[in-house]
Amino acid sequence: MKKCRYLIVFSLACVLLLCSCSRGFKKENTKTEDKFELYYLNKQEDKLIGTDYSIKGGTKEEQVQEVLQEMRKVSKKINCINAIPQNVSLLEFNVSGNTITLNFSVEYQNMSSTREIMCRAATVLTLTQIEGIDYVVIECVGVPLTNSNGKTIEPLKESDFMESDGELISNYQEVEMTLYYGSIDGNALVEQHVLKTYEKNIPQERFIMENLINGSGENEMLRTVPENTKILSITTQDGVCYVNLDSSFLTEPVPVTSEVEIYSIVNSLCELDSVNKVQFSFNGQTGMILRNSINLSGVFTRNLDMVVERKD
Repeated sequence: MKKCRYLIVFSLACVLLLCSCSRGFKKENTKTEDKFELYYLNKQEDKLIGTDYSIKGGTKEEQVQEVLQEMRKVSKKINCINAIPQNVSLLEFNVSGNTITLNFSVEYQNMSSTREIMCRAATVLTLTQIEGIDYVVIECVGVPLTNSNGKTIEPLKESDFMESDGELISNYQEVEMTLYYGSIDGNALVEQHVLKTYEKNIPQERFIMENLINGSGENEMLRTVPENTKILSITTQDGVCYVNLDSSFLTEPVPVTSEVEIYSIVNSLCELDSVNKVQFSFNGQTGMILRNSINLSGVFTRNLDMVVERKD
């Protein structure tokens, strides 16, 4: 039985609840000297939190420098984390006219899609409050960001994330997912039922794989996919989900059996109504052998016999 249930979020404001902003987000109130907000994330990384800040810099460039430095500092609020992860470095920035280009280190691309979108939103909504800054371009080691279709993302503006009346745009969706991780002995699968928020433009299959790569976050559920695994591509056609990963999946160890490793992915993806089978490739090549035990040349179907009840 399929266990995914989708809940459309009517307004992104419902998802990105701005905890500290009782006055709301009104465009006419943003670009002033005495009203400024820095944006952070909640600890679950699914909501934006705006905090009041008094900007001190004089020129546009000085204000940009100041705000970017403040965004890098750890928030004093216990329920906040930095929108830009601590391991992501800003290599340089350039202001040209009304556009600022931010060039981040390679660690930027290691964020999950959801975290990256939240980081992007917080950065744009913060910087476009500066007088004379209307657009933000984000690069990773000099390469512009691309969307899920591989197309370069156009310069970002406040209205990409916010309506003119101050309401945040509904680009997100909540989904109830059933993911499968390793049992405590590594020999079976256990279910994890979670409610996650993701960008509507991100394929559901990719979002599931990203969550498996990130791990369950629970000690009783073992990692089944190496944390350095990269998703090269993932598409579904005629009920078959084609998963193309890099070689890290084949070479890096995980604390579960090879069967658990494979069926963690297969069972999780087969929770989608559109997926009945899964076929694997690595760096574009099929027919690999996983840890000298499983031939990955064919297609795989759901195996619920490997699922055991979770022991609390």
